[in-house]
This record gives sequence, C-alpha cells and structure tokens, in this order.
Amino acid sequence: MDHACLSKGLARFLAEGINLGTTYLLDPEESHHLKNVLRLKEGEKIILLDLAGKEYLGKIVKLDKKGVLVKAQRLLRQEKPLKPELIFLLPLLKKDWLAFLVEKAVELGVSQVIPVITERTVVKPGANFTAKLEKRARQSLKQCRRLWPLKIQKPFSLSQAAKNIVADLKIFAYENEKERTLVDVLDVNSKVEKVVFTSGPEGGFSPKEAKILKECGFESIGLGSFILRAETAALYLMSVAHFTFFASKILKKRSY
Repeated sequence: MDHACLSKGLARFLAEGINLGTTYLLDPEESHHLKNVLRLKEGEKIILLDLAGKEYLGKIVKLDKKGVLVKAQRLLRQEKPLKPELIFLLPLLKKDWLAFLVEKAVELGVSQVIPVITERTVVKPGANFTAKLEKRARQSLKQCRRLWPLKIQKPFSLSQAAKNIVADLKIFAYENEKERTLVDVLDVNSKVEKVVFTSGPEGGFSPKEAKILKECGFESIGLGSFILRAETAALYLMSVAHFTFFASKILKKRSY
C-alpha cells in the first residue's frame, strides 16, 4: 500500500527523538489529545513524527495514568530540510496576528522565525511568549504534514537581529521602494542557500531602520502600489518565497 494512502486519516502525534522499533512515552499534551480528545485505544495505529525528518507508522502500546506509550513500527517517509533555508524576522503585531503568521510560516516552508522589536512596535512580549508560539507551530506542523519543525527564537531588536544574521540574500519590504519587486530580486538569486526576509510592523519601518537594514546588507523591495497591512505584507513575502523556491520546482518536475 502507498505510504501516503496508509498515513491518510491516521492521527498524527509528536514524538521527538523516537526511533524505529522503540517504545516512547508521549508528552502530557500529546497524551491528553490521544486519550481524552480522540479517545483512541490500545492497539490502534497512529502516525509518529520524530521532528528530525522522519514519519513512522506507530501503534498505541499502553494507556494508563502515567500517559501513553507508543511504538514506531515502520518508517513511512523521510525528508531532508528544505533548501534554501528561509528565515523571517517577524515583527510583533497586535491581536493574534503573530501567532497566525507563525502558523503560515510552518505551512509555507520557513525554517526559522525571529520575532523583532522595532521603533513602531506596540506589542510587548508577555510571559511564555516563545513557548506559546512554539505550541502553535507544533500543531500547525502536524496539520500540514511537514516533518521538520519551525525554529522560533526569542525576540530581538531589529538592529540586533539585522547585524547578527548571516545569509546569502537579505530582503526587506519597504513602502518607499518604487522600483524593485520581490520577484526581481529572487529571479537573479535562485540558487542561494539561506535567505532572510523581513517586513515592518503597523506603520512600517522608520527611515532610520531602513538605513540600518541597508547598512547590514538588506535589499529593499516594494510590494506594489497599495499600502498593505503588516500581516498581509508578511504573508505576501512568505507566499512568494514559497512559490519561487519550493512550489515552482515541484510544478516544473510534474510538467516533464
């Protein structure tokens, strides 16, 4: 039976570091979901993700008060990390937009998110800020069938992140850029290994921040004639990057 067909419809659980043929105790959150939400039973088949590029067909071995013991029985799928590595310096946004964009980053193949604080940032990181985003990202990973987790760093100031990040290509969306578009820049840099993107918070980047980014090697690009909301601009960058580096290559292979 095809592996995709076999795994379709089976519940997916995170089992970081699990190995083929070994038993593994799911963490409390995954155990709760399996026992109390899905109400699965001993002996049922499930999918287990090792968070290092492997997907296993698994089995529920034991349910008790200590948790859920599972076993990886067969390797179904294995993937290398996506190349190029996409890193997003993501501005802290109001409401739940940051968590929403973390979900989209998982779905669109971003490797790493670094939350950044800018001059016009209004939101302040609260307690367990990074842990909450990681939880959201892990749930999105299970849903979209991705095998490598999104790395989420602690928040940095924009200048700190820009000065310390190393990449082959660095891009920032800037409303005052009227000539170069994202497609223009990506077309001539299609074979890079690591790409960094960033877009501004509500109100965009200040002229001072744009100057700092350019001094750190970032290329400015425009996003069209309309003024986009902060969350729209970030999602736009992720989507175009995903199509350019990942989706378009898959479509080309299928066309032959």
